[in-house]
Formats: sequence, structure tokens, C-alpha cells
Amino acid sequence: AQGKKARRPKPITEAKPDERRNLVNEFLELVIKIDADGFLFENVPSILHPRNKVLALNFIAQAESNGYKTTMVKANAADYGVPQLRERVFILGSKYSTPQIPEPTHTRSEKNADLFKKAAVTTGEVLKGFGATKFFEPEEVVSGKWEEEFREVPPGWNYKALTAWAGHPNPVFEAETRFWNFLLKLSPDKPSWTIAANPGPWVGPFHWDNRRLRTPELSALQSFPKRYKFTGNKRERIRQIGNAAPPLLVQKMAEQVLATLNGDGGQG
Repeated sequence: AQGKKARRPKPITEAKPDERRNLVNEFLELVIKIDADGFLFENVPSILHPRNKVLALNFIAQAESNGYKTTMVKANAADYGVPQLRERVFILGSKYSTPQIPEPTHTRSEKNADLFKKAAVTTGEVLKGFGATKFFEPEEVVSGKWEEEFREVPPGWNYKALTAWAGHPNPVFEAETRFWNFLLKLSPDKPSWTIAANPGPWVGPFHWDNRRLRTPELSALQSFPKRYKFTGNKRERIRQIGNAAPPLLVQKMAEQVLATLNGDGGQG
């Protein structure tokens, strides 16, 4: 941010102690114990970070030593019709044949777009109709310390719109000094950024209408069916939605495992 050169720190290769890390092994133990024909494992991209990658590699090695043929897929949900730029890592396993990587159905590229793929689904397409008064939630109202600055941020931008870097005549912030999702607003012409499970009061993405996203909107951005219901207070509903893997993306991965069980080798 200050234009000064600094030495890049070496990557962290030692994982912090965390009992939740054992859940990866417990999942595979259950798969092996019930002698499942196939499995679908999902996790966040950081499982491939140098300090965590050994978990994924050990998982694959143990699965294959127990007779499973595996495929690792690093996917972006927007490439499969989900209106959200959400990256996830999947490990597909089958006792019969190696699952194939599902062919993306959509493209995020605006230049040289693949004529055989649809354009990525945008937030404007999916959130159309949720602005009605009947969907209003008291928690959606934005007020407080950064309210005035928040309203000045245009759709598709974050706090950096109010910096000298962006050419703002009266800069409020300095670029690269805040988290990227601070005051982040959706653009109706693009897919959403990742929906967080525990966002702070000024952490986006926010709706371009200067409010927080409503529960049905968050659900739609995750590709949940309209009939799907979430329970609890607003914070609990956000956590449920943000922690979930997009159903449409999971479906594409699960189809590849099911295809091996049907004997057609994937892309089913």
C-alpha cells in the first residue's frame, strides 16, 4: 500500500493443532467401514495449502489402498451454473472405475467465450423478484459507522472505490489496507463473490440496493431450490447457507461418481 519493497515470507508448512482436522480421516473411515461403492468428499481450497496438503494426499493414498479409484477436482461453482465465484476441492472415489472431471457448463470469460457454453449466471438474473416487500428482513438495514461511505460505493466495488487509487476526489481509505470484502457490493451483471458463513457487520457481499442480502437471496446464490427452508435466527441461517456447498455444484460431481456405478465411466 505504501509502495515499499518487502521480503516475501516463506510459506507456512506446519499446520496448527485443530481437532477438526481429524474429521477428514473419520469420514474416510466410515466410507471404508460400510464398504461404500463410491464417495464424494468436499472441502475448501486451503486443503491444498502447503500446511494442509498432506491431509489430502494421505486421504487419497488411504482410499486407493482400500480399493478406490480417485479423482481430485478443484472447481469454481460459477463454471457449473451457480451464480457465485466459489472455489471448492472435491475428491471423487469409486470401486469400479476412475470418476471423470465434469465438463464445465458455463464460462466466466467475456473474451473469446466458448460458443458451446453458456455465460456465467449473474446475480441480477437470480435475485430478480426478491426485492419485494414480502421478503424484507429487519437485519438487512445497514446503519452505523461506515453507513455514509457504504452508500457511496458503486455496484461491483468495495472500499477501494473511495481511495486515491480509484481516483476518488476525497479519499476516505487507502488501497490495500482493508480486507477485500470490506464494503463489497454485488454487481447485477456478474456472479456473486463467495458467501461467507460468519461475516462481520461491514463484510460483503452486500446487495447493490445498499442493504444486506436476504435469506432467500443468499439461498438462491448458493443454488438451493426455492422450496428449501432454513431455520433459526438470521445469523444461524447465514451460517447454514455459508457453510454449505452449492447443491448444483455437488450434483455435477456426484453424477460422475454415480456414472461409474452405472458402468458408463463418467460424464453421466
